[in-house]
Amino acid sequence: MRKYLYLIILLATIISCSDKKEQNLGNTIYVSIEPLRYFAEQIGGDKFNVKSLVRHGSSPETYEPTAEQIAELSKCCMYIKVGNLGFEQTWLKRIMKNAPHTIINSASDGISEVNSANGIPDPHTWMSTTNAAIIAKNICRYMIAIDNADSTYFKKNLEVLLSRIETVDSEIRKHLDNNATRAFVIYHPALTYYARNYMFRQLPIEEEGREPSASQLQDIIKQGKKLGVKTVLVQQEFSTSNANIVAKGLGAEIKTIDPLAYQWDEEMIKIANILK
Repeated sequence: MRKYLYLIILLATIISCSDKKEQNLGNTIYVSIEPLRYFAEQIGGDKFNVKSLVRHGSSPETYEPTAEQIAELSKCCMYIKVGNLGFEQTWLKRIMKNAPHTIINSASDGISEVNSANGIPDPHTWMSTTNAAIIAKNICRYMIAIDNADSTYFKKNLEVLLSRIETVDSEIRKHLDNNATRAFVIYHPALTYYARNYMFRQLPIEEEGREPSASQLQDIIKQGKKLGVKTVLVQQEFSTSNANIVAKGLGAEIKTIDPLAYQWDEEMIKIANILK
């Protein structure tokens, strides 16, 4: 008898915990990447539980959400995508099919698309202080739309975040305004908006997953020498073999950056320190 009573209590506990987990997802917001989680948490504070789909160290170009993430998306209150990241284009229809009641918004709404040096649209919209302010305002607007009762709270947090974004922009300009070299080589072209903001030229090695040929590598080295490039930027999600070839040809340093880092403000200033 005691054995059956124990099993009944255990089953009731499991069901209760499962119900609570499902209920807690009602204040969960999913975002595509860690930098968006940074913005969302600065604005949402303790009103929302914010989760990222792409785990740190994974590539958003090829990422595949887990079955658990897809299930949670169907129960969360909102999903905020960047806009046109690789995995977003691949998975959005499937996410919408599995989560028909989840509100889906774009963080990049209102941001004018910019092409990289090879004429391909750059989806890394968050890598710009100008764009970051737009993204922050969008996220605040989306949160107010689903929780108007806390609108004053969100707006106050937004003002603090916008002030921080302005400070980051000022810090970057202090580092870069007097920089004689106005170009850099980068393996994956994630800094198109950053380069535009601060009047740099970005020379990408790879684009849309296509590895460069030997002649293309020589062209990059030739352009880099002409522009006085001293830095080759790489990211941990990608191979560095071709970057090493270019760096050797230029006599340049290889530096690692992390556009997918959670601490967006620190990473933006770190990049300026590398390029100065």
